[in-house]
Amino acid sequence: MAWLCCPPVLRAQVASVEVLPASATLIAGNRLPFKAIVRDATGREVPGAKVTWYAAPFDVASVDAGGVFTAHRQGRAQVFAVAGGKTGLATVEVEHKSVATIDLAAGQSEIVVGGSMVLEAVARTEDQEPLRGAVFTFRTSDDRVAAVDPAGVVVGRSEGTAFLVATAGQARGEIRITVLPNRVTRLSITGPVQGRTGDVLRLRAIGEDRRQLPVQNPAVRWSVSGAGASIGVDGGFVAEQAGTYLVTANAGAVASTHAIRVTRRSSARRFQSVAQVGLGGVQAAELWAVGDVAYVSTIADRIYAFDIRDPAHPVKVDSLVVDARVVNDISTTPDGRIGVMTREGASSRKNGLVFLDLSEPLHPRVLSEYTETLTGGVHSAFIDGHYVYATDDATGALRVISFEDPQHPREVSTWAVPERNLVQTEVGGLRETAGRTLHDVQVKDGLAYLAYWRHGLVILDVGKGIRGGSPEKPVLVSQLVYNVADFYPPDMIAGAHAVFRYKNYVFVGDEVFPGVFDITSRERIKTLGRVHVVDVSDLTRPVMVAEYNVQDMGSHNMWVEDDVMYIGYYEGGVRAVDVSGELRGDLMAQGREIGAIWTGSPTGYRANLPMAWGAQPHRGFVFSSDVNSGLWVAKLTTVPTP
Repeated sequence: MAWLCCPPVLRAQVASVEVLPASATLIAGNRLPFKAIVRDATGREVPGAKVTWYAAPFDVASVDAGGVFTAHRQGRAQVFAVAGGKTGLATVEVEHKSVATIDLAAGQSEIVVGGSMVLEAVARTEDQEPLRGAVFTFRTSDDRVAAVDPAGVVVGRSEGTAFLVATAGQARGEIRITVLPNRVTRLSITGPVQGRTGDVLRLRAIGEDRRQLPVQNPAVRWSVSGAGASIGVDGGFVAEQAGTYLVTANAGAVASTHAIRVTRRSSARRFQSVAQVGLGGVQAAELWAVGDVAYVSTIADRIYAFDIRDPAHPVKVDSLVVDARVVNDISTTPDGRIGVMTREGASSRKNGLVFLDLSEPLHPRVLSEYTETLTGGVHSAFIDGHYVYATDDATGALRVISFEDPQHPREVSTWAVPERNLVQTEVGGLRETAGRTLHDVQVKDGLAYLAYWRHGLVILDVGKGIRGGSPEKPVLVSQLVYNVADFYPPDMIAGAHAVFRYKNYVFVGDEVFPGVFDITSRERIKTLGRVHVVDVSDLTRPVMVAEYNVQDMGSHNMWVEDDVMYIGYYEGGVRAVDVSGELRGDLMAQGREIGAIWTGSPTGYRANLPMAWGAQPHRGFVFSSDVNSGLWVAKLTTVPTP
């Protein structure tokens, strides 16, 4: 019989697994074959050993069933070969791709003779990731008109036009600048003379010529004394430390100064805990409050329904169990009559969406399922009208599912960001696409905002009309890519995870985990992550303007209402942040945090370890979930002035 010549490898035969090469350096986008050498206790190779390959972090690299490694993004990856219960390990340093393009900008397109400004150059890979350490060479087309030094400082020398060029490797960026005669003989500054940390104070420079006539919009260079404040090219001043600052506006050799006194920001509001209900040995995930009910999903196979008519005493009334390893997300229509829960890890390999009949809100029932194009699992889903915008774990695509007929939901469109280094793999019998991950979506006023992991923030027209898009035909409006390697250790999983649109801003939260971790472990799981504040007043040109970061802790889901951002910050508990007015700079340093609730519990899944998932304001309270300790209720109150 054929099997006698090649007997199956027994677990006891395997003593060690060696992966070759043991270490390597690879540029993102390239591939490298690895070999696993399986040995028995005598040191001899075991013939016919079955080897299973893994790579982590998943967003840095992947490896196929034959051991061929693909580098996706900059970072440090580990390659695992498992045979007979033994594991071999190799390490790969993945370097960023070369510079493909350069974004070159100046604070202003015009300067005056004798005036100066600094060029802003950003090098990007072909994946649009910015490279903070790029070295540029600057030059000018006409040194007689405008000179530029090696640091990118431009000085206007004579009236005329010049082209300024920045190069890095084979990439090149160019802008045109006009040098004007300096008509300004007198300069003054108008604007506020006092404010709080975090307030953006608008200053304006007013120029006069030798006849004392006004010079409209004089080209000036702004600067500010001290390290605790900054001012933009538009005259927007913001301080992160209290003190008195001297702001200067220069128009060539003509200058004016303006003093601003800044006091420390304080809040008369307090963020306080009201109630907490644990889930026993089950880990919590998302929370959704609607009407008199709060639904809590789990890192398990169920959701719970809580009666919250008395927010200080929420009562767990019922649960719904489905075939899943993780029910990651739960939400409802605005009227609370239909719900959607997401599934990952179903034993049937039919994951996708489960639609809920909530006609009896405290007793959810299965209404229908949609699994056809979402068998690989769904991480997040957002309901808008009779559409569900779902993240497809298997392909990294957005799937739009219509439930106009709730008994028979159907897919109406799909959209995915292009990716050059996709790799088709098979995990647990399911086909997956490595190299592209979509984590979260929010739809508001006909626009879909996608937290697209290493692809950053993506904005789609799904009915706004600015690109002719619709739910049946999503169309790209813009994309903002940033490089997580600028913020986090190279061996951690890191990317844009959560997204929330509020006024002219989109809040984008990073999720950062160890490259390898066990969510079922009772030990602490170290997380990191910050919230980037993106100005989308021009939807076609999103710009990062501020950030909120709790040091050595990890951001997760957020909700913004009435100028307050409520956010689950994993080990940092649930936090409330003042996001009123214009936002620039470091919100934490500015004192915009109102308060935080430590969500650890001695009876939690991980005792006395917070791992806050998210937060939602509802009917004057803030409902939140903590992975370890379940449901929390909090309230933002105003402290009476003595």
